[in-house]
Amino acid sequence: MTAVLTFQAAQYSADTRHAPHEHAALQLSLVLAGRVVETVGRVTEHAGALSVVCKAAGVVHANVFGREGARLARLTLADGDLASLLDDPARASDWRWTHDPAVAAPFLRLVHRATTRDTTSDTTIAADDPELLDLLAAFSARPVRPPRGEAPTWLAETRDRMIAEWTPQMTVGAIARQAGVHPVYLARCMRRWYGVSVGSVLRILRLRAAVSHGHAARRSLSDAAHAVGYADEAHFNRALRAATGLTPGRYRDLIDALDAHVDVRASGS
Repeated sequence: MTAVLTFQAAQYSADTRHAPHEHAALQLSLVLAGRVVETVGRVTEHAGALSVVCKAAGVVHANVFGREGARLARLTLADGDLASLLDDPARASDWRWTHDPAVAAPFLRLVHRATTRDTTSDTTIAADDPELLDLLAAFSARPVRPPRGEAPTWLAETRDRMIAEWTPQMTVGAIARQAGVHPVYLARCMRRWYGVSVGSVLRILRLRAAVSHGHAARRSLSDAAHAVGYADEAHFNRALRAATGLTPGRYRDLIDALDAHVDVRASGS
């Protein structure tokens, strides 16, 4: 029998805090707007729009939702774990966040499909659904040349700080100075351990900030674009469409369409 995942949405009010808790089922969640700070043990992740997390059943975690609250889309697997959905169980982990729009894109296609169906009840998605398979493939993909060992502490802390404290004025030079390294060395280390350029990280952070600004304050798309440093709405439009396949207007409509699917019983991300 093919495994089935359930689609739901969750909305969290501004500055909501959830004490350490756990869920009884595997959850794959996509942040559509707002900010989420999640802590498991001694590790904390700072997430925003287009971030995706997978949590196995029983993972104890605490959450803080930002001053604008947060809107999430969620897939729940009642029976089974991530390893049961993958070809290689070694690629499964109990808890992992990714901030790559390439992972968010197939998730967004699932959300769009679920919210355009003529039903307000929970939507089920088969484990062999093509879009879900794309999501799982993107989420479980590894770098072509994985680095040896863990990223240096200073680099991990620098990346976390970029995600948590991003502003339109943030520059590679300022980041490097704060880390106490040369900008070229920082760029090289980012590529070696995370497989992306430091410029790409800043572009992703700008993009997700624009998405959240536009939704939370109901600003015009032009205002949202300018607020985070885009030259104009057209640049924002092209960046989001290239990353997710959606225009800013379609993205906003997608979030609004989630209202019929919000799970008022949600107790955590």
